[in-house]
Amino acid sequence: MAINRVFTITSKKPPSAEYLVEIDLTKWCDSEDILAVSYTAKNRRTKETVTSKVLDTSKCTNTSKVVKPFIRGGVDGETYVVTMKVETNSNPQSKDEFYLIFTVEDNLANIGN
Repeated sequence: MAINRVFTITSKKPPSAEYLVEIDLTKWCDSEDILAVSYTAKNRRTKETVTSKVLDTSKCTNTSKVVKPFIRGGVDGETYVVTMKVETNSNPQSKDEFYLIFTVEDNLANIGN
């Protein structure tokens, strides 16, 4: 069975927007549960690590089957990739990486036009 590892937010996020994204990994987990997740972020164009600029890691969480990155900030016109390194509680432990891609757009100039 093919498992999706890349998830995309299709609507552009305003720089001031902050929200939790829920990504269901039930198919990947199968009978296992998520034990730990580490969250990092990079600017897709520059490859610069921007974790503290586009993620509030204190609000990034998970359940036994769902990872929940909390995205924020970003620069108009830039695209970001959040990497989620996931480990399960099984023995042997399953490990994999999943990716969330989003683009930031400041649409303020177009309001009222």
